[in-house]
Amino acid sequence: HGRDLPFRRTVDPYKIAVAEIMLQQTQVDRVLPKYAAWVKKWPKWQSLAKATNRELLTMWSGLGYNRRALYLGQVARAIVEKHGGKLPGDPEVMRTLPGIGPYTSRAILIFAFNRPLVTIDTNIRRVLIAELGLPHSISPNALETVALQILPKRRSRDWHNALMDYGAMVLTSRRSGVKPLSHQSKFEGSLRQIRGEIIRQLTKKRRVSLTEVAKKLKRSMADVQKAAAGLAKEGVVCVKGRKVQIAVQ
Repeated sequence: HGRDLPFRRTVDPYKIAVAEIMLQQTQVDRVLPKYAAWVKKWPKWQSLAKATNRELLTMWSGLGYNRRALYLGQVARAIVEKHGGKLPGDPEVMRTLPGIGPYTSRAILIFAFNRPLVTIDTNIRRVLIAELGLPHSISPNALETVALQILPKRRSRDWHNALMDYGAMVLTSRRSGVKPLSHQSKFEGSLRQIRGEIIRQLTKKRRVSLTEVAKKLKRSMADVQKAAAGLAKEGVVCVKGRKVQIAVQ
């Protein structure tokens, strides 16, 4: 009864990695069209490694947390230049790549290679706590120990997909009473909205005026400059006075 998702129809490590990085802090329905367009334009690490930052951000626009797009470009170049064009199978080595942490490295190994590992997202956490009667305050390490004990042999991929779907479609937070560990802030009126507008404009022109962004969104210059500074700190843009442009890779 699992959801029919395009990244579940493949075990290609590249496509799985793209999907997992896109799915970080972003809902599945928003990821689907972007994922399809991305893998069509760049079907493998080698083609993605040649993409410019402008191309990456243009394709990514609308998903939010734009540095993930640049991370994917950096990962592709590192894999081509240092790993012979293949994603390293060692999770510790994989975590040295930009934007790939403990959760994502394990997810890639589970869904691409069916490795006997566990990785716990908000849906899996909720299902384990609710179905096993665990305390809502259980620590991540303790929950991981439980998850390993009940992992079916040679079924890691199917098991994780099933838990995710059960949590997303049936055992929701409202039905289970298990609250997520964190909540995403409202987009409207947030710095994320300003960041998104800056990137949207930069996909269409070389330089963007922060004054124009402030006027368009009816936000203070202080907020717009703060948003731009955040993007600059992440290496997404360069700020010169009240003008910004995409950072050179």
